[in-house]
Amino acid sequence: MKLRSQPQKHHGFTLIELLVVIAIIAILAGMLLPALSRAKTKAQAINCVSNLRQLALAWAMYYNDNGDRLIPNWLDTTNAWIGGNVAVLAGATNEANIRNGRLFTYNGSVAIYRDPAAVELPNALKAQKSRIPRGLIRTYSMSGRMGGSDGRDGGVDTSWVLGAKYPQFKKYSDIRGPSPSQALVFVDESKETVDDGYYATQAPPSREWQNSPTARHGRSAAFSFADGHSEVFRWTVLTVDQPLSIQAAASRGGNSINDLKKMQRTVVPPEDVP
Repeated sequence: MKLRSQPQKHHGFTLIELLVVIAIIAILAGMLLPALSRAKTKAQAINCVSNLRQLALAWAMYYNDNGDRLIPNWLDTTNAWIGGNVAVLAGATNEANIRNGRLFTYNGSVAIYRDPAAVELPNALKAQKSRIPRGLIRTYSMSGRMGGSDGRDGGVDTSWVLGAKYPQFKKYSDIRGPSPSQALVFVDESKETVDDGYYATQAPPSREWQNSPTARHGRSAAFSFADGHSEVFRWTVLTVDQPLSIQAAASRGGNSINDLKKMQRTVVPPEDVP
């Protein structure tokens, strides 16, 4: 006698089971997304450091080719490392200002002049987003003490920024106090202060941020130094890109005097910064 097979029963998920699965997925996503965000921020910082290292190498090639003379960091002249002003619309997207700069000969890449994480425009240009779809063409500047003008060699006299106590370096051999491993060359600048390529830091006892670094890399910024190395500075207070000429005590995020002193030590002898 043939036995009839019993019909198989197919069980679906109950509502409670589905809710449990959804809850588990949500928990896993909540744990994973911050890690992915941190990984993205770190990758962007690594790319930024790489750009600044390449700029530092081009900068070194220039003084090696020119009898130890540093590349000019002058304003209002075509005889400088960079030209133009990215704080206004005409200069914000003009590649020619980079290509015509004296540094471009040593590395023919426009891309290395820009932080890949710098997608947000400065407040003054946000209304022009449709005309600047890829962000500013340049976000890096050069420390004003490196190759700045005293008015006798060319360009606008910028010696007033640091004063007579700290003359601007004209030759690589002049770079003593701070030493080459501590002396700032290129800086990843705040989107609210980046403009003509000249990064101004006032000497102590000033408590003013004349120009400011960025904080876009997870409360950090990247720099390159006169010995050729690049690194990331993590700020104790700065969390946003600051505007021009803001007092450290009034900086958004709190009193950023320690962050300002950290910057001053890359421009003047560290022992002069109390």
